Amino acid sequence: MRIELTDAEQSDGKMCAAHLDLANRLLREVGAVILENAVPLEIVKEARTAYFDAIQRGMVRKIRHALEMPFLHHQFITNPFSLQVIEAAMGKKVALFRCGIHNVPPDIDGNQVEKSPHRDGNHLFPELACVLPVSGIYVNIPFVDFLEENGATKIWSGSHLIMDSPPSDVRYLGERSKHLPALQAVMPMGSLILRDMRLWHVGMPNRTDTHRPMLDIGYTRIFPHASERLRVPQEIKQDWSEAAKKLLRTG
Repeated sequence: MRIELTDAEQSDGKMCAAHLDLANRLLREVGAVILENAVPLEIVKEARTAYFDAIQRGMVRKIRHALEMPFLHHQFITNPFSLQVIEAAMGKKVALFRCGIHNVPPDIDGNQVEKSPHRDGNHLFPELACVLPVSGIYVNIPFVDFLEENGATKIWSGSHLIMDSPPSDVRYLGERSKHLPALQAVMPMGSLILRDMRLWHVGMPNRTDTHRPMLDIGYTRIFPHASERLRVPQEIKQDWSEAAKKLLRTG
């Protein structure tokens, strides 16, 4: 479920046709795809430094929603590779509705336990007998290497296609997940993962001595009745590219 972007793709800022086709097939069939070498390391390291500095200053709650630089860098928000996949999967009428930081702290006392899986979004029409195309995609960008030891996200491949449970019944997902195959999304820093919002997933215990933060960005297909939008400070938005500003549109 991973694609390693080539030097040529990085230079062009564009995936080749074969990689784009594979990425969308994985997103459609597995529910997730990892793109390695998708984000410049210097940008990730800057965000990592800022986050760990916030931890030291006790400011984590303030920046949890990541509505400030460097977390709103265009290489995160309008990453050319993630947007290629997003627009191929949901069309060009997409909007940004979330940008936050999710962190798994180190399990100093050994008390962390594996939690039950959850979805970040539900099926639009769960009563139908068919699965509709993806209408919401989350992009996670790790600020550190994601390893089994530090709690890389566990995902249940293909679970975004399951429609036979009450969407909010986490207990049911936990019981059902015991009988389905799962894997951890291990990836090096500089990677990103795109997830269908309906995919079952969960953060795992962090058995190392340092935090495991990642950026969590949500994109949605624009619907006529949709109203939720991410509110970005004007002083940041004014320096954004037109492509980035377009993601805040209302129709």
